[in-house]
Formats: sequence, structure tokens, C-alpha cells
Amino acid sequence: MASITVALFVSFTAHSQDTLPKFNIRDINNEKILITWINPFLDNCVQLSVQRSYDSIHFFSTIYSAQSPELPQNGVTDSRMPKGVKVFYRIFYVLQGGEYFFTKSVGLYSFNKFNQAFEPAPVKKNDFRETGDKENEEKILEKNVPLTELKAKINIYRRTTDTLLEQIEYASFPRFRDSLIRRTKDTLFTIDSYNIIIKPFVPKPVWRPSTYVFVKDELNRVSLKLPQARIHNYRIVFFDQYGTQLFEIKHPKDDFLILDNTNFMKGGWYSFDLYLDDKLKEHNKFQLLIPF
Repeated sequence: MASITVALFVSFTAHSQDTLPKFNIRDINNEKILITWINPFLDNCVQLSVQRSYDSIHFFSTIYSAQSPELPQNGVTDSRMPKGVKVFYRIFYVLQGGEYFFTKSVGLYSFNKFNQAFEPAPVKKNDFRETGDKENEEKILEKNVPLTELKAKINIYRRTTDTLLEQIEYASFPRFRDSLIRRTKDTLFTIDSYNIIIKPFVPKPVWRPSTYVFVKDELNRVSLKLPQARIHNYRIVFFDQYGTQLFEIKHPKDDFLILDNTNFMKGGWYSFDLYLDDKLKEHNKFQLLIPF
């Protein structure tokens, strides 16, 4: 079922609420679920996401990524699941240096038609540091190995998940993210804890008048400036705003020409192709004002 997630950048009442890795959830008018947390790490927290699952252990998906993970208190609302559907939440967060954590999953349990509450699925030991890396999990439990020593990687995609750009370790991600923000105008989108998409910045096209075919404001007439016209072979094809060809000028012999407006019939935008020695040199447009 599709859900709507709304971030809450407000201060919550923190009575009886512990700090991360613990967090609170509660029902709001049987319509939404409010997930709130207190961040004791402040600026040391560089990434934070809220994830949702239906069995408390597997198949978590990210429903919210904090734009300001360093906020001391924050929260998010999620549309309530239908009655009879179990739903669980956990928070994934990354600290400076690359160390990352998963909180224990917490469920708000709907009731079935017999008003019997669903029991939460068991949560395994040390779940708030779950990595999904079975080979290293025993090392974590027995020796409390820092997560920066694990070989978990983040997949970096370009535009879509069809194009994998590179894989980087969690410890290197903050540096990669900061470098991208400082040096480019690209945008990072978080799919989940392990997958990031880079959306390249696409500048809006800026029209620049041609230096060869242009309209002088004081004349409101089309002027042609064709350097060394007697030496080179120029050809100019003119089109209306719909791309229909109007006329063309072949082999002009003068370096500077002014066209009569009767060639264009009315004001508006026109485009042209300028050829130099049978090669396209420029495709551009110009505007004639009304009235002539």
C-alpha cells in the first residue's frame, strides 16, 4: 500500500523518551504513525534514515532520509497501515568517520477482528548494529569489532539504478558526499542504506543572440554579418516558429546585409541555419518585434 511520509522539523516533547538508538512511535487518530527520535550525536550524525518492514527483521525499505540529520530532535509521520497489517520501523544512522548503526525494530501492532494483538517478531541480539554480513556477524557479537572494519559498501548509481557508477565503503562515503556537494551542483538521492543515486545537474539553456544573424533593436530588421563573404561560401536558411522553411539566401557577396521585413510577414520568433563552405556553422534564432 502506498504511503505518504512527511518530515517534522519541530521540537517534540521529550518526556520519557530515550536517545538513539532508542526511538518512539505512536498512533495519531488511527490515521498516521508518528516516529520521533532524540539525536545525542548532533553534528557527529551525518546521515539518518527511517526504514519500514512488515516482519521486523527482513525487507526494510527507506521511507524518509533526513536532510538535517544533526537536529537534536526530529520526527516523521507515515500513513497508517490497514487493520490486520503488522508494520515495524527502525532507524539507520551514520556517524562521522563512517561508523553506522541500525536501531532495534519497533512495531505498532494493528488488531484483528477478534481484538487480539499481534505479537512482535523476535529481534535478534545486537540488532541495532545489524549489518547483514553473516560472515562478520559473529565477530561483532564476540569481539565488538567496529563497523568501519567491515566490508559493507554503498552502491553509487548515475541517474537510474541501471547505471552503477562505483562502490564505496561506508567509511569513505562522507568524504565522497562532501566532495560532490562542494565541487558540483549534482544531487544525491538515497534509495536505502546501501544504494545512492546521483542526479547530474542540468543547467537551463540560455539563449545567446547570434553574431552573424541578428536583429538591431533600433531598426527592428534582420541584419547579416558575414566576414569575408567574397572568399567563403555562405548559405542561410530561414524557418518560422514551427520549423517550416521560409526562404534561403545563397552565396551572398556582401559582408553586411539588412533584410526587408516583408520576408517574414509578421513579428515573432524565427530560426535559421547558417552554412559556411557547405558545413553547418550555427543554428540559432532571433525575434522580430511588432509592429514592423
